[in-house]
Amino acid sequence: MSATTPLATGTGRPERTEVDLRCSVAVIRDHSVLLLHRSWRDSDREHGDWVLPGGSPHAFEGMAACARREAAEETGLDVRIGRCLFVLEVTSAPPDVHRSVELVFAGRVEGDGAPASIEEFRHAQWVPLDELGGLRMRPPLAGHLRGAARHAHPDGAAYLGNLWRPSVGQREDGTHA
Repeated sequence: MSATTPLATGTGRPERTEVDLRCSVAVIRDHSVLLLHRSWRDSDREHGDWVLPGGSPHAFEGMAACARREAAEETGLDVRIGRCLFVLEVTSAPPDVHRSVELVFAGRVEGDGAPASIEEFRHAQWVPLDELGGLRMRPPLAGHLRGAARHAHPDGAAYLGNLWRPSVGQREDGTHA
């Protein structure tokens, strides 16, 4: 345990945790959303999930600028960043408490907007909104993205709270069954 995460008196739990900040962009057009399919292989087994383009800000970089840069780096597209759609939080269970906060911005692409797969093991593509429910999305935003598409101008950013879900075979306290 680092000095930045002292134990709260008598609880055995960290009083503070460091927060990983992420900035991503949801580009929705023609009933599709721009996603990255991440794939990896271990022990002769193929794995994969789907994420929004995004990442962590560089020193002195604004959050919207980060989302735009990450989208360009991961998809090759020049994405215009709009309002914040969602603020979400992911906090894992003890004993290894990890917290991240992600700001998801609305985005717009000019022209035909054909994405390129720039990074190895990450393939950018437009995915129809009605197919999101069958995908393994990290974090699980399928319903929120479909809702954002229906309501082009929401009143404000939705706070999605803790979207942590235990892995298959993992209990809520973080131990394995």
